[in-house]
Amino acid sequence: MRSKMKYAPEDIQLIKDQLGSQSLPSIARRLNRSLTALEVKITRLGLSHTKSYTGMLTAGELANILKIDRNTVMQWVLNHELDSHQRITRNKKKFTFINIDDFWAWAESKRHKIDFSKLELDALPPEPEWVAEERKTVRQVTNYKAWTKKEEKLLMEFYCCGKSLGEISELLGRTRESIRKKINRVIHNKQ
Repeated sequence: MRSKMKYAPEDIQLIKDQLGSQSLPSIARRLNRSLTALEVKITRLGLSHTKSYTGMLTAGELANILKIDRNTVMQWVLNHELDSHQRITRNKKKFTFINIDDFWAWAESKRHKIDFSKLELDALPPEPEWVAEERKTVRQVTNYKAWTKKEEKLLMEFYCCGKSLGEISELLGRTRESIRKKINRVIHNKQ
């Protein structure tokens, strides 16, 4: 029967450093351990759940708390400078994690993007003082909505017929800025 090999302090540090940025099979190979042995060690160290270990929320969890679509949160990350961290949980699946403090720092200057009236009290602690006042105001927020092929086709038909951004906006139920950006992307992609 094989005896159990003890983990050296540097092995434990490697696990802590790599957990979330490398897959478990990759970490196990680096340590010359089986995947099962590594999973047991991670559990014993109290690091078994990457989301709990990081102390952050996934983009989906944040979206659920704010009562919005996950794509909206991802657009904030991709296009509106919301800080995030990509982490691998368990084997290979990647998640976008957002630190709650980073979210609040970002949200303070982007209040117009969030309807705080939908946010339950202390759902994202520690809640800054300014949120209490924002919660009193119901805000009509236009969040990300994916374009369908049909909408893209209609957009280009309206644009080619000479309709204004305002007219197209009303016809498609989107903001003028959204219309302008989509026209630029469609034209740029055709070139």
